[in-house]
Amino acid sequence: MSYLALYRKWRPLVFEDVVEQEHVVKTLKHSVSSGHIAHAYLFCGTRGTGKTTMAHILSRAINCLNPQDGNPCNECEICTGIISGSILDVLEIDAASNNSVDNIREIRDEVVYAPSQAKYKVYIIDEVHMLSTGAFNALLKTLEEPPPHVVFILATTEPHKLPATILSRCQRFDFRRISIDSIIKRLEVIAAANGVTVDSNALRLIARKSDGALRDAISLLDQCMSSGSKKISYDEVLSLIGIVNETFMTGIVQAIKERNTREILRLIDRLVMEGKDIPQFTSDLVLYYRNLLMCKVTDDPSYIIDASKEAIRQMKALSDDMDREEIIYMIKELSQLESDFKWAVHPRVQLEITLVRICENEVNKLNNDILSRLSALERKVDNLCADQQPAVKPASMENAPLKQYERQEKPEKASSKVSKAQMPLPEKEPKPDKKYLDMWDEVLNELKNCGRMAIYTFLLGTKAVELGNRIIGIVFGESKKSNIDVCSRAENIRIIEEIAGRILGREVKVKCIDEDDINIDGNDNPPDGSDEVVEKAQEIADKLNVPLNIIDE
Repeated sequence: MSYLALYRKWRPLVFEDVVEQEHVVKTLKHSVSSGHIAHAYLFCGTRGTGKTTMAHILSRAINCLNPQDGNPCNECEICTGIISGSILDVLEIDAASNNSVDNIREIRDEVVYAPSQAKYKVYIIDEVHMLSTGAFNALLKTLEEPPPHVVFILATTEPHKLPATILSRCQRFDFRRISIDSIIKRLEVIAAANGVTVDSNALRLIARKSDGALRDAISLLDQCMSSGSKKISYDEVLSLIGIVNETFMTGIVQAIKERNTREILRLIDRLVMEGKDIPQFTSDLVLYYRNLLMCKVTDDPSYIIDASKEAIRQMKALSDDMDREEIIYMIKELSQLESDFKWAVHPRVQLEITLVRICENEVNKLNNDILSRLSALERKVDNLCADQQPAVKPASMENAPLKQYERQEKPEKASSKVSKAQMPLPEKEPKPDKKYLDMWDEVLNELKNCGRMAIYTFLLGTKAVELGNRIIGIVFGESKKSNIDVCSRAENIRIIEEIAGRILGREVKVKCIDEDDINIDGNDNPPDGSDEVVEKAQEIADKLNVPLNIIDE
């Protein structure tokens, strides 16, 4: 006799053997025992959860000559005939390959005839959502008023694709995903019956890889047992199903966190040389970052992370050094990469580009994401900050001057004709003093005290100069140029202007500029000399949209 696959050999024969579907089993057993048999059932759920198996058990139970508490006896001539396929009153149809109107018309023409041997003629239509619109219309009338000797059992993984007219005529049962612990128990029974010992970590890995589908888990176990080994280890399962171990995953996450592109590329090369599947690895990496997030947001992640205690401990230690926003950002980027793999000719190249881009060019995007998330919190403390400020401005601040650049002639050169660039100022305004930088420190401290930590962080290391009357220039150095776009946002400029104006006792405007656009030498006046000063002043004024008067004397 030819070899029979494990998932077929161990297919349940009675309702109680179906794993973790007690809510369905209870109702169907009672229906069989009481004789309340519906004319149409709809079994919904993900793959490998027992939909088709339950349909076969139900088809035998309602036709069994000696039912036992709602279960088929599996020994009478009807049960054995249905199992062997010799009784044609139970017919299974694959709607994926028989989805035309003609296929359903054949069923509609056959249902009028009574069953040849069994009590009920049962039609099991698998993947029923694959039927065409015309086929659904042809099936509808038969489902609405079927002959009393016909029972339809529809099975689907996508019930939302079924017309409402079909759904309303069926008794619907939703099958749950099977838990990892229940899958492990079933695998232990199957392995022991075949004289094979499987490591507990290996069983858990198989169960986790099956994603709630018991059939998939049994197929993986069958594949592992095909090697002929009587003891299956964790490493053998890893090698067989093509996924990486926890150590490798931790290593690549650590390299990403440290922005170590050389190590990342080395690990990807190792991944490819070992024959691992790039899209599968990316999917596993998304789940690993999800586990890191769970470690970050919960005190005890063991109840929502399926991993060993040592693996959870490593994840916890790794997540302690990472920001929650950074982890969420990585999940989003890698999830997008997963969808892009559908069109990728070279998945390895896509993975390398994505990780290198994340390490080298995406820091600003992460900062922007952090800032946007903090903006909501900043708005919530606006009222509190306002309450903490004095209602009346100190008199000493009323006429506090701003630092300005002004080019004036020396007395001994009064007779010569020299161009002078000067920002328009009110008459007789006092000359600014040397305390302007102290005012900028006050602005930064006020941002910090009011809870504007995001803006405060982006402004650290900047300098302030006066570009004109009531116009402050925030100068960003080489290391801070990437923050100009963030600080130039309208809402952030407004906050800085309010705080600076409050401290100076006057209304001011703020502009963010690159240090390459202006020469900061720490003096009250820029260097005397040629028209280069005028040209530079005009260039800055044009760039910042600031009025500039050129006066010749």
